[in-house]
Amino acid sequence: MLAAILVADGLIWHGYRYYAQGVRFPEILPLEMCDASFWLTIAALLTLEEHVFDLAYYWGIAGSGMAILTPYLRASLHTFQSVQYFIGHASLIIGVLYLIWSCQARPRVRSWWFALWTLNLYGVLVGVVDLFGGTNFMYLRQKPASSSLIDILGPWPWYIAGADVVALIVFWLMQQPFLTSARSDTRTTVR
Repeated sequence: MLAAILVADGLIWHGYRYYAQGVRFPEILPLEMCDASFWLTIAALLTLEEHVFDLAYYWGIAGSGMAILTPYLRASLHTFQSVQYFIGHASLIIGVLYLIWSCQARPRVRSWWFALWTLNLYGVLVGVVDLFGGTNFMYLRQKPASSSLIDILGPWPWYIAGADVVALIVFWLMQQPFLTSARSDTRTTVR
């Protein structure tokens, strides 16, 4: 049911962007990290596939968490667009946490490393789309107009490398609670 709610939310959002805002190809593509994480979360809810969940966990929690803490709103707070921004990011986090708290999924050992390298490969593909499509997905061509963590990472293109280092640290930290619980599980089983 949660996956169905997320699918409906995603389709409503992209429909709104297409019909109400006139957003067209290639800008309509869901290539932002949070967009990819949103659809990965839906896939993880439906399939429980480990690699898909790993990406949804790291990309989704880190990306949507940052998006909620430092929102880049293109409309006033009381508009559908801004409300949808928070609903979409929060529902992604809820989907991932539901899988963890219901014990249906958890990050695998060293999955943070897989998520980081996959993110870098995804970034290269998105960079090609940005280059040829004139888009700015993942802020690879320029920083967002609003304040964000990217502001302290230096000018273009250096902030991209800085963001990669931040992702490495955040992903590694996100893995730690699961390593601790895995060690506890092992000690309990051995006794």
